[in-house]
Amino acid sequence: MLRRQSATKAEPPLQRLPSQDKYKARVLPLLAASVACIVAASLILRTTMASALQTDDVVTCQDQHRLNGRAVAGTTLADDGHCVKAATLDAGVCVEDAADWRGVHRRRCLPSLAVIGAMKSGTTNIMLYLQNHPQLRTSEDLIGWPQESRYFSAAHDPEAAGRNWRFYLRKYPPATDGVLTFDKSPNYLLNPKIPSVLSSLMPSLKLLVCLRNPTSRAYSHFQHECRNGRIVQSKENVYRCKPGNKNCGERLSFPCAPEAFDALVTAQLAGAPMDRCAWARGSGSGDSNVLPRGFYDCQLAPWFDRFPRSQLLALVFEDFVSSREATLEAVARVERFAGLQPFDYGRSARVAAVERLYALMPSRGGRYAPMLAATRGALDDLYCQPNRALSATLRRPLPWPCGDGGGAV
Repeated sequence: MLRRQSATKAEPPLQRLPSQDKYKARVLPLLAASVACIVAASLILRTTMASALQTDDVVTCQDQHRLNGRAVAGTTLADDGHCVKAATLDAGVCVEDAADWRGVHRRRCLPSLAVIGAMKSGTTNIMLYLQNHPQLRTSEDLIGWPQESRYFSAAHDPEAAGRNWRFYLRKYPPATDGVLTFDKSPNYLLNPKIPSVLSSLMPSLKLLVCLRNPTSRAYSHFQHECRNGRIVQSKENVYRCKPGNKNCGERLSFPCAPEAFDALVTAQLAGAPMDRCAWARGSGSGDSNVLPRGFYDCQLAPWFDRFPRSQLLALVFEDFVSSREATLEAVARVERFAGLQPFDYGRSARVAAVERLYALMPSRGGRYAPMLAATRGALDDLYCQPNRALSATLRRPLPWPCGDGGGAV
């Protein structure tokens, strides 16, 4: 991999853009108020949608030995903490706990759909609508706010996490009739151990992946790391370092200058391994290396080894991010893919409130200077062969350099 050298002298550092502190001080009160309103609406909606489950709808522990292989989606299995076996589970299968001291059973369902990546490729845009579909729920925090699961990517041993599937199930809210769950964890794509774990637990799981021009994705990822205080500089070197590590250099404030990104790219390319797929896999634990996350062909290969291609839908960021209408058309594709009824998001007051909230989030308000031309050229060279391979794998042109859909190196 060769990096293009700029024929001109390095430009002086650009003047820092206005501080984000003023921005946060202005929008955070509005953000907090919006969050409170939406959480209250979520709790009310959850209460009104809750429904009781009749005992004769449940396959008892005594009857589960009669199942021929895996249960089908929509089946509810009674569980005393031991009787349900992983070999009987699949996507969309529900498990009902033993009654608590009040005599109440809680039923939770394994996801029917997983959004597996890629980071900084529009997964949040899609989730903004999916989490408001009346037939879908995702993992939630203690107050009912939707959040990424990251159950398997955060685990030191994904295989062991798969064996402890009851803990995974607790990531999801109690089920209501006719409502499916989905897992949104963009770090899943990067980890080659996760496809085998998910296919063993939920072989009919449907997968959604959002992909973005890897050159643009890398710069967005870099600025994301900068916004979160993880980009540091020591003399001539720019690198990622977790907050709290006292051995790091000086932390750069957001927005990071494009020259800083150029320095990071230069250092990573100089030390890059010859095997790009090995580089893409990293430690196998979901690290945040900025550049190798763009080798989508390497990352998707283990998923195609474990799941039929018909169970994976790939959306291209540049196709759906151009307008709200384009985003909603992509969401409609996901609805059809997941077997959901169409939902008119344009008529939903709840969706309108979430859209306004999303626009106010600090991560949406930050702006940064464009990438240097020399840096973009170096990354376009780096990703040329992977883009070609991905286009062939997906059997469609991609609007990226060497994707045969626009732009070339």
